Amino acid sequence: MTSKERALAAIKGNKTDRLPMWYGGAPETTHNIMEFLGAKSEKEALYDILGMDFKTIRPKYIGVPFKKYEDGTVENEWGIRRGGLHYGQALNHPLEEAQTIQDVEKYKFPDPDEWDVVITKEELEDARGYCLIGATWAPFFHDSTELMGMEQFFVNMYVNPGVVEAIIRKCFEFYYELNRRTYEANPGVIDFYFFGNDFGSMRALLMSPEMWRKFYKPYVAKLIEQAHENGAVAGLHSCGDIHEILPDLIDIGLDVINPIQVSCQHMDPLVLKREYGKHIAFFGGIDENEILLNGTEAQVRAETRRIIDILGSDGRYIVAASHDYLLPEVPARNIVAMYDEARKYSSGR
Repeated sequence: MTSKERALAAIKGNKTDRLPMWYGGAPETTHNIMEFLGAKSEKEALYDILGMDFKTIRPKYIGVPFKKYEDGTVENEWGIRRGGLHYGQALNHPLEEAQTIQDVEKYKFPDPDEWDVVITKEELEDARGYCLIGATWAPFFHDSTELMGMEQFFVNMYVNPGVVEAIIRKCFEFYYELNRRTYEANPGVIDFYFFGNDFGSMRALLMSPEMWRKFYKPYVAKLIEQAHENGAVAGLHSCGDIHEILPDLIDIGLDVINPIQVSCQHMDPLVLKREYGKHIAFFGGIDENEILLNGTEAQVRAETRRIIDILGSDGRYIVAASHDYLLPEVPARNIVAMYDEARKYSSGR
């Protein structure tokens, strides 16, 4: 099977020659893997040796360069100044004083014209045979809360819901339009729409299920519907304990859920597979918090087999860690052991 055939078959619950595998990590993590394997390139390490099945091509920012400050912080397309490791943290909240819908409407939100949505012939050739992930990451939950500040935002869900709804709508509309342009410019090319919004904490949702259904569910549904209308399957990345909204996500047609953060309360893979495995494909679940980070190679291999036996028992599973962005603190030997074991153990299942 090609990687594309393997990935789509697993998502849809059809038989595969082995389980598909996906990798996400910081550039430094990828470099560590290359060094460990003695590989000369990312392609050799991740695809030729380890056997990843997915390629990701997102719209590219071509607008005015972001403003950079002497302390290393950067102001992004949302007008949010970020600092810290990797993606960093929001250091300001431009709409924290917003009181009316008009305050929101007059704010300068990102312009889709500042992105190049065309997937080039060279990119298509490089992705030939792989399952192509495309369109935007669309983290409109994060953008909406960061524009106001999470605490104030959650308070305003109750005391000023009109302003909250306006912020969410404006963030969503940007991504929806950028997606529309991406699908239109690349018809029939995108296989898998994979987007990310972390709705969970370690113990529960970050808001009540009722508030999630009121403010976010309709927009998540629109992104899923848009993907399906353009011939792609849809997968959501949401860290944390999200068990309370899994039935909702299934109800609105979600095909794949990631990353299955098994260290969270109520995210026991045995329970999740038993309750929801007939309705959705699982993607991830190999514990990054403890096993991949601190475990021995033998422990990593054992945990990989355990998760495959549970989440991949019927083949409807994508092998990956319980976090979408592995940091360089995770030993390369353990990452390699996870994929090596998964490839061998799942072959012929």
